[in-house]
Amino acid sequence: MFSRPHLYGNLTKICASAAARQPVTNPTTSAAAVANNTQVREYHEVVGDILCPSQVMGIDHIRDPRLNKGLAFTLEERQVLGIHGLQPARFKTQEEQLELCKIAVDRYSEALNKYLYLSDLQDRNERLFFRFLSENIEEMMPIIYTPTVGLACQRFGLIYRRPRGLFVTINDRGHVFDVIKNWPEPDVRAIVVTDGERILGLGDLGASGMGIPVGKLALYTALASIKPHQCLPILIDVGTNNIDLLEDPLYVGLRQKRVVGREYDDFIDEFMRAVVKRYGQNVLIQFEDFGNHNAFRFLDKYRNTYCTFNDDIQGTASVAVAGLYASKRITGKNFTDYTFLFAGAGEAAIGIADLVTKAMVAEGVPIEEARSKIWMVDIDGLLTTTRKEGHLEGHKKNYAKDVEPMKNLEEICTKVKPNVLIGASAAAGIFTPKILQTMAANNERPVVFALSNPTSKAECTAEQAYQNTEGRVIFSSGSPFPPVTINGKTFYPGQGNNAYIFPGVALGVIATGTHHIPDDMFLIASQELANYVEDSDLERGSLYPPLSSIREISMRIAIGVTKCAYDKGLASTYPEPQDKRKWLEEQLYNFNYESSLPVTWVWPRMPYIKTRDLNPSKLFGDSKGQKKDEE
Repeated sequence: MFSRPHLYGNLTKICASAAARQPVTNPTTSAAAVANNTQVREYHEVVGDILCPSQVMGIDHIRDPRLNKGLAFTLEERQVLGIHGLQPARFKTQEEQLELCKIAVDRYSEALNKYLYLSDLQDRNERLFFRFLSENIEEMMPIIYTPTVGLACQRFGLIYRRPRGLFVTINDRGHVFDVIKNWPEPDVRAIVVTDGERILGLGDLGASGMGIPVGKLALYTALASIKPHQCLPILIDVGTNNIDLLEDPLYVGLRQKRVVGREYDDFIDEFMRAVVKRYGQNVLIQFEDFGNHNAFRFLDKYRNTYCTFNDDIQGTASVAVAGLYASKRITGKNFTDYTFLFAGAGEAAIGIADLVTKAMVAEGVPIEEARSKIWMVDIDGLLTTTRKEGHLEGHKKNYAKDVEPMKNLEEICTKVKPNVLIGASAAAGIFTPKILQTMAANNERPVVFALSNPTSKAECTAEQAYQNTEGRVIFSSGSPFPPVTINGKTFYPGQGNNAYIFPGVALGVIATGTHHIPDDMFLIASQELANYVEDSDLERGSLYPPLSSIREISMRIAIGVTKCAYDKGLASTYPEPQDKRKWLEEQLYNFNYESSLPVTWVWPRMPYIKTRDLNPSKLFGDSKGQKKDEE
C-alpha cells in the first residue's frame, strides 16, 4: 500500500540529522535531499519494547509490523492516530484475525508456500504472527522449522525478500564490530549464528543457511516468549564449497571457496569479541549448524569465556537423553543397564554420548565404566584403538574400544547386542530390516532413535521400525513421521525435536544473566522434559509430550535453569527471586494487542489561591526615572 525502503529503527532519521550537520556545498542538492527525506519512512519506527509516543507518527502504526494491528484498530485509535479512512470500515478482534490466518495457511498445499505466507505475516503484523505460531505449534512447527526450513534454505536465493538479521562476511575482517553496530536494536540478549557449512543434513549451503537462525529465533519467541527485539540472527559468510551454489545465478552469498585454517579461526575470534563489545559479556551466543570439525572446537574454546552453547551438540543431546529417561519407565532399566550403539560419530552423536555419560555418572557410575557402555560407528567403521583407517580426533577417543576393527553395521549390531540404537549419521536407510530384527531378537523392548533430519535423511522410518520389531520398538525420530498401525494398534511416534529444549534454556539464561552454560543445565532440561511425559503419551508410542504443551515445558526448564544458575553462582541478576515462575513470567513477550494510544490520566483540581495584582516592571523608556539618574 505504501512505498518506502525497508529500513529499521530510526536509522534514516539519524542519518538525516548527521547529514544536516555537514557543510552545505550544493544548496540545490541539499534542499532536494531534505525534501526527499520528508518522504522517507522507516520499516521499524521503534526499537526495543518501550514506545516513545512523541517519535511515532500515526501512519507508522500501519507500516511498522511491531505496531500494526491490521483491522483490529478501534475507531478511537484510527481517528486519534490519523489513520481513519486508510482502512476499510470493518473492525476485527485478534481472534478473528487468527481464524483468517488459519484459513489462509490451509489454502496452500505446498509447505514452502505456507512458509512464505508466514514470513509475509511476520513482516506485516509481528504480534499476530507469534500468537498464531504459538497457538498452532503442532501444525506450524514443521512449516516454520524442520523439515520445511531446509527446503527454504535450499531455495533461499529464489524466495529472499528482505533482510532479517545480519550477514557478516570474511571481507569484513577488521570491521566486524562496525557491521554489528549497524543492527539498530541496542538490547540484544540472544544471538543464533551459523556459517552455513552443515545445514541440517543438507550439507554446505553457505549464505543460504540464514533460514536456520531466523527459524530458531522465531521459536525462541513462540515457545518461550522471549521478546523478538532481543533476538538477532547472524550468518557468517566465509564462502561455500558447494559447487552447485557457486554456479547458481540466484545464490546471494560470496562466490568463493570457504576460508579455512588460521584465517577462519581469527575471524570467528573477532566476531565473538565484537558481539560482546556491542551487547555485553552475558549475551547468549548459540552456535548452529557449523561443520563437525569446527563445532566441538568452538564449544571447547568458548564455553568458559563466553555465554554460549551449541544446539547441534548440547540441544540434540538433551532432547535425546530426555527420551532415554522416559524409556526407562517402559523398560524398567537404568542407564547403567543399557548398552548403547551409535550410528554416526559427529557432533550430535558425541554430544548425546557425553550427556548419557554424565547421566550415568549422576547414577553413581565411574566415568570410564560409563564410557565403556557406549559403542560408536563412523564412516570408517567401529571406533577402535586398533583400526588403521579414519581418525580418532577430539572426543571420539573417549569411546574407542580395544577390539578388532569392524565396518559392517549389521555385524557390529550382532556382536555388541545393544539395548539402545541411536542414529545420527544423516545416512538414509542405514537401519536395515536385519538390524531392526536383530534389535528385536535381543531385547523385549528395543530402543531405536533415528534422529537425522530432514525426513529424507532418517536412518529408518517409523513404519520400518515398528514392522521389523513386531510393534515392540520404543521409537523416536528427529523429523516427524505419520502414525503407524501394527496388529490393530496405532502408534504415534514422538519427534525428538530440539525445540523442546533450547527455548527454555535460553529463557533461563537470558533472565538470570548467566555468564557460562554448563552441561548440568542441559541435563536438568532433559529431566524436566522427561518428567512432563504422561503415561498416556508412552502408551500411544511417544517418548515426548504433545508439542502443544511446549510452552509450559519451556517455562519449567527455565525455572530449573534459573535455580541452577543461582546455585552455581553463574547468575548476574540480583537479588535472587524467591518466586521464580512469577519472576520469569513478568519478563515474557505479550502476544496480545495493546492499546495504540498513549496512556492518559486525570490530574486533581487545583485549589483556589488568590494572587496579588500584576504590576508590570519598569524597564526602559521611563523618562522620570531617567532624569532622576542624571541628577
